[in-house]
Amino acid sequence: MNMIFKLFSAGALMFLGVACTSCEKENENNKESNIPMEQVSYKASNEIIVNPERGFYKATSCEMGISGALSVSTLKNYRANGYSLIFRYFYLKNFRDKALTDEALQFFDKDMAAMREAGVKCVLRFAYTSLETEPDAPLSIIQTHIDQLKPYLAKNADVIAVWQAGFIGSWGEWYYTTNNLNTPSARKAVLDKLLEALPEGRVVQVRTPQYKQEYLRLNGKPITALTAANAYTNGIAARIGHHNDCFMASETDYGTYQNVTEDKKYLGQDGLYLPMGGETCPPDGVSPADCSKAQEEMRNLRWSYLNSDYYKGVNDRWIAQGCMDKIKREMGYRFVLTSGGYTTNVTPGHLLKVVLRVKNEGYAAPFNPRAVELVLRNVSDQTTYVLPLDVDPRKWKPDMESTIEIEAGLPTDMPIGDYDIYLNLPDPMETLRDNPDYSIQLANEGVWEAETGYNSLLMRINVTSDEKTDIYNGDSVFTKK
Repeated sequence: MNMIFKLFSAGALMFLGVACTSCEKENENNKESNIPMEQVSYKASNEIIVNPERGFYKATSCEMGISGALSVSTLKNYRANGYSLIFRYFYLKNFRDKALTDEALQFFDKDMAAMREAGVKCVLRFAYTSLETEPDAPLSIIQTHIDQLKPYLAKNADVIAVWQAGFIGSWGEWYYTTNNLNTPSARKAVLDKLLEALPEGRVVQVRTPQYKQEYLRLNGKPITALTAANAYTNGIAARIGHHNDCFMASETDYGTYQNVTEDKKYLGQDGLYLPMGGETCPPDGVSPADCSKAQEEMRNLRWSYLNSDYYKGVNDRWIAQGCMDKIKREMGYRFVLTSGGYTTNVTPGHLLKVVLRVKNEGYAAPFNPRAVELVLRNVSDQTTYVLPLDVDPRKWKPDMESTIEIEAGLPTDMPIGDYDIYLNLPDPMETLRDNPDYSIQLANEGVWEAETGYNSLLMRINVTSDEKTDIYNGDSVFTKK
């Protein structure tokens, strides 16, 4: 029988009227067993954690192929100062009427390599101008550019956290346009190309909820918000998220919302499964968002990232009122171990049981795929054994506690000795998997191991020749790293 892995949302289980324990049939390997398990409690950390694909970002821009290339030293400095994300604007001002040159494409590729070396990812957007008075490009040119970028996007998907639609209008915000591109048919044509070029497992964001709903309608799809049933698939609804570049800046956020109540409800539901982020603006007709409003809005709308530099008048207000550190801690996901249990003495070839309870105290869940591994490491010689877990941290939703129960076997030839247990949440991309900068740190005291990216579970087992546990006959067995 395979390893049993159970992940339950506490809220969902309460709705169903059942508890968070023993919701599946008992493991056949252990039907008659009453093996004691050591219990572990964890202390939550108050640290501001630099975790991947979340938090405040640093905004950067360039003229692609011309000027403004990224440097590894600058990016490493950003990371050292608390930023795992940058916003990267690629302006294509010199290519409004022609194809991208090889030099421009290599410029893009080198920027992505610099991010990879520095341990950061980007929120990506292309545009033709940063001025309302300058032209964008005609649809045919945009489509050509997206086709040219497609292989480079696939190559560098590992460091692209999310791709904002861009291309149309000033700043790529899909509003000001000199080529009549602010129409349903033009927006559909661009979004068709974007989704075609977008690597599997990555999401494109659009500027308003209406743009997504309009696109779904034109494709004959329901315009209702995403649900667990159709999330994390290749369906178009599951591949289009949202960004708001005038967050909390007016009654409608500068036209982001048409029906404020319904649109926010829609975004709050969509945001359980898709990325939500952006920046604030100078307030118009409303007071700058204070700490109470900002935190409530970001939690209700599932915010994962925000511009650290714009708009300063709003951000500085949160500093003055004393909530900025709390926002830094809770934006995006924040995973906290609450308790755990494990089998303390295990014979090679026999059953190891581990139970973990983790709470997401952040505003959102991770929006990109994430690997999860249980790691055993010999205390004496550091020999390491790894077990991949069939679990998706994107389902660890905000304000909910999830229970993980793991039952797996030790190798029959595993050396006798003491082993510490770790939880590893690395990036699933092979290019980043062994880089601890891209692993998720749990928000607990005394668990993070920066040099490996492992989280100690504060559990130590003794692998012993004494047969104190049940033989394991399943397929889920730790392998030597």
